[in-house]
Amino acid sequence: MEKIRYLHRPPEPDPKVMSFVEHLEELRRRLMIMLACVVVGAIVGWFLEPWLLRTLEHPLTEALKHTKHPITTHLVVTKIYGAFTLRLKLAALTGIVLSIPVLLQQTWGFVMPALGGRFYRMGPYVIVAGVVLFAIGGVTGYLVMPLAINFFIGQGNGLVSFIPDAGAFVSFVSLIIVVFGISFELPLILVLLCVAGITSSRWLWGKRVVAFFVIFAVATVITPGADWISPLILGAILYVLYLGGLVVARLLGH
Repeated sequence: MEKIRYLHRPPEPDPKVMSFVEHLEELRRRLMIMLACVVVGAIVGWFLEPWLLRTLEHPLTEALKHTKHPITTHLVVTKIYGAFTLRLKLAALTGIVLSIPVLLQQTWGFVMPALGGRFYRMGPYVIVAGVVLFAIGGVTGYLVMPLAINFFIGQGNGLVSFIPDAGAFVSFVSLIIVVFGISFELPLILVLLCVAGITSSRWLWGKRVVAFFVIFAVATVITPGADWISPLILGAILYVLYLGGLVVARLLGH
C-alpha cells in the first residue's frame, strides 16, 4: 500500500512549496530536455532528407495528375545555398515532429502541479491522446494538400507557368501539417478544461452554434494561403471534434 500511495505523490521537491527561482530552474531543465530531443530528432531528419523530400513532394505530384496548367514537375531551388537550407528546414521539422511525445510529456509535467492532484493519474492518457490527435491531424492536412495546390495552380488560368520553389513549398506543406496537427488537439483541451472545472460540457453544448461560427472563422485565419478548401475541411472536422470532446467530457461526468 505504501508503494501504491507513493506513486501518486507529487515529485520531490513538492511543486506547491517551490520558490519562484526553483520554478524557473524546473522550467529551464524541462526546456533543455525538450531542446535536446529536438536536436536528436533533427539529426535523424538530416539523414532522412531524400525520403522526406519525396514524401512532402507527393501532394504536388498528385495535383499534377489533375491539372492541364503549365507546371514544372520537380521542386527547384533558385539560390546556390538553397539545397543546404532546405535540408536544414526538413531536419528541424523532423526534430519537432519526432519530439512531440517528449514535448507533451515535459509540458504536462510542468503544468500538472498547478492543476491539482486529480490530474496526476491522467498524465499517460493525456500524452497518448495528444500524440494520436496530432498524428491524425497531420495526416489529414497532408491528404488535403493536393486540393489546395490545385486551387492555387488554377488561379493562373493556364497563362502562368508555375515553378515550385522547394523552400517555399516545403514551408507551405509543413505549415499545413502542423496547423492541422495542433488544431486536432481541440477535444483534448476541452476535456481538460471540463475536468479542471473551468467550464462544463453542458455549458459548451449550449454554445455549440456560436462555436460553429467561431471554429470556421478561426480555421479560415490559421490555414495558410487563400483557398477555401483547406479552411472548409478543417472547420468541419474541428466542429465534429468539438462535439466529440463534449461527449467524452460528459462521459467523464463533467
